[in-house]
Amino acid sequence: MISLLVVTHGNLGKELIKSAELIAGKQDDVAALGLFLEDGIDSFKERVNNKIQSLNRGEGVMVFVDLYGGSPCNVMAINMKDQKNLKQSKIECISGVNLPMILEAMTMRKSMSLRELKNHCMQIGCSGIKDIFQEIYS
Repeated sequence: MISLLVVTHGNLGKELIKSAELIAGKQDDVAALGLFLEDGIDSFKERVNNKIQSLNRGEGVMVFVDLYGGSPCNVMAINMKDQKNLKQSKIECISGVNLPMILEAMTMRKSMSLRELKNHCMQIGCSGIKDIFQEIYS
Protein backbone atom coordinates (compact mmCIF):
# COMPACT_ATOMS: atom_id res chain seq x y z
CA MET A 1 0.00 0.00 0.00
CA ILE A 2 1.21 3.50 -0.82
CA SER A 3 2.02 5.59 2.25
CA LEU A 4 0.97 9.22 2.57
CA LEU A 5 2.93 12.14 4.02
CA VAL A 6 1.61 15.69 4.36
CA VAL A 7 4.37 18.30 4.80
CA THR A 8 3.13 21.79 5.64
CA HIS A 9 3.67 25.00 7.52
CA GLY A 10 2.54 24.52 11.13
CA ASN A 11 -0.17 22.00 12.01
CA LEU A 12 -2.08 22.18 8.72
CA GLY A 13 -1.07 18.68 7.61
CA LYS A 14 -1.90 17.10 10.95
CA GLU A 15 -5.31 18.74 10.98
CA LEU A 16 -6.07 17.78 7.36
CA ILE A 17 -5.35 14.15 8.23
CA LYS A 18 -7.55 14.34 11.34
CA SER A 19 -10.39 15.82 9.27
CA ALA A 20 -10.02 13.19 6.55
CA GLU A 21 -10.04 10.42 9.14
CA LEU A 22 -13.35 11.75 10.49
CA ILE A 23 -14.78 10.82 7.09
CA ALA A 24 -12.66 7.85 5.95
CA GLY A 25 -11.78 6.29 9.31
CA LYS A 26 -8.39 5.80 10.97
CA GLN A 27 -5.61 5.17 8.45
CA ASP A 28 -2.32 3.30 8.64
CA ASP A 29 0.86 4.61 7.05
CA VAL A 30 -0.28 8.24 6.99
CA ALA A 31 1.75 10.98 8.66
CA ALA A 32 2.21 14.73 8.80
CA LEU A 33 5.22 16.92 9.44
CA GLY A 34 4.96 20.61 10.18
CA LEU A 35 7.54 23.33 9.83
CA PHE A 36 7.51 25.80 12.72
CA LEU A 37 9.33 29.09 13.39
CA GLU A 38 11.85 27.44 15.71
CA ASP A 39 12.81 24.76 13.14
CA GLY A 40 15.96 25.00 11.11
CA ILE A 41 15.71 24.00 7.46
CA ASP A 42 18.50 21.41 7.73
CA SER A 43 16.90 19.67 10.70
CA PHE A 44 13.49 19.82 9.00
CA LYS A 45 14.97 18.29 5.84
CA GLU A 46 16.42 15.47 7.94
CA ARG A 47 13.05 14.89 9.67
CA VAL A 48 11.32 14.72 6.29
CA ASN A 49 13.91 12.25 4.93
CA ASN A 50 13.62 10.05 8.01
CA LYS A 51 9.82 10.06 7.86
CA ILE A 52 9.80 9.11 4.16
CA GLN A 53 12.19 6.23 4.86
CA SER A 54 10.09 4.98 7.77
CA LEU A 55 6.83 5.20 5.78
CA ASN A 56 8.08 3.56 2.58
CA ARG A 57 6.95 -0.07 2.68
CA GLY A 58 7.94 -0.72 -0.93
CA GLU A 59 4.94 0.72 -2.79
CA GLY A 60 6.18 4.28 -2.40
CA VAL A 61 5.25 7.48 -0.62
CA MET A 62 2.85 10.11 -1.93
CA VAL A 63 3.91 13.44 -0.42
CA PHE A 64 1.62 16.46 -0.31
CA VAL A 65 2.90 19.97 0.45
CA ASP A 66 0.85 23.06 1.13
CA LEU A 67 2.38 25.89 -0.86
CA TYR A 68 4.36 25.71 -4.08
CA GLY A 69 7.64 27.53 -3.48
CA GLY A 70 7.25 27.48 0.31
CA SER A 71 9.89 25.95 2.57
CA PRO A 72 8.16 22.53 2.90
CA CYS A 73 7.91 22.36 -0.91
CA ASN A 74 11.52 23.44 -1.36
CA VAL A 75 12.72 20.85 1.16
CA MET A 76 10.87 18.15 -0.78
CA ALA A 77 12.32 19.39 -4.09
CA ILE A 78 15.83 19.16 -2.63
CA ASN A 79 15.12 15.73 -1.13
CA MET A 80 13.82 14.44 -4.45
CA LYS A 81 16.78 15.90 -6.35
CA ASP A 82 19.16 14.25 -3.87
CA GLN A 83 17.65 10.82 -4.55
CA LYS A 84 20.08 8.92 -6.78
CA ASN A 85 17.30 7.11 -8.62
CA LEU A 86 13.92 8.76 -8.09
CA LYS A 87 12.01 5.95 -9.82
CA GLN A 88 13.61 3.40 -7.53
CA SER A 89 12.92 5.47 -4.41
CA LYS A 90 9.22 5.71 -5.33
CA ILE A 91 8.43 9.22 -4.14
CA GLU A 92 5.92 11.58 -5.74
CA CYS A 93 5.09 15.07 -4.48
CA ILE A 94 2.36 17.57 -5.28
CA SER A 95 1.63 21.02 -3.91
CA GLY A 96 -1.63 22.71 -2.99
CA VAL A 97 -2.84 20.00 -0.63
CA ASN A 98 -6.53 20.10 0.24
CA LEU A 99 -9.06 17.83 1.94
CA PRO A 100 -10.45 16.28 -1.27
CA MET A 101 -6.91 15.23 -2.28
CA ILE A 102 -6.20 13.60 1.08
CA LEU A 103 -9.54 11.78 1.16
CA GLU A 104 -9.05 10.48 -2.36
CA ALA A 105 -5.50 9.37 -1.61
CA MET A 106 -6.68 7.51 1.49
CA THR A 107 -9.41 5.66 -0.39
CA MET A 108 -7.57 4.95 -3.66
CA ARG A 109 -3.99 4.19 -2.58
CA LYS A 110 -4.56 0.43 -2.47
CA SER A 111 -5.87 0.24 -6.04
CA MET A 112 -3.55 2.56 -7.99
CA SER A 113 0.12 2.85 -8.79
CA LEU A 114 2.00 5.74 -7.22
CA ARG A 115 2.03 7.70 -10.47
CA GLU A 116 -1.68 7.04 -11.08
CA LEU A 117 -2.47 8.17 -7.54
CA LYS A 118 -0.46 11.37 -8.00
CA ASN A 119 -2.26 12.25 -11.23
CA HIS A 120 -5.66 11.35 -9.78
CA CYS A 121 -5.13 13.44 -6.64
CA MET A 122 -4.08 16.44 -8.72
CA GLN A 123 -7.28 16.18 -10.76
CA ILE A 124 -9.47 15.70 -7.67
CA GLY A 125 -7.81 18.61 -5.86
CA CYS A 126 -8.61 20.98 -8.71
CA SER A 127 -12.11 19.67 -9.39
CA GLY A 128 -13.08 20.19 -5.75
CA ILE A 129 -12.75 23.95 -6.12
CA LYS A 130 -16.15 25.38 -7.03
CA ASP A 131 -18.02 28.67 -7.08
CA ILE A 132 -20.89 27.51 -4.85
CA PHE A 133 -23.31 30.22 -5.97
CA GLN A 134 -22.59 29.39 -9.62
CA GLU A 135 -23.01 25.65 -8.99
CA ILE A 136 -26.32 26.00 -7.17
CA TYR A 137 -28.03 28.79 -9.08
CA SER A 138 -26.87 28.28 -12.67
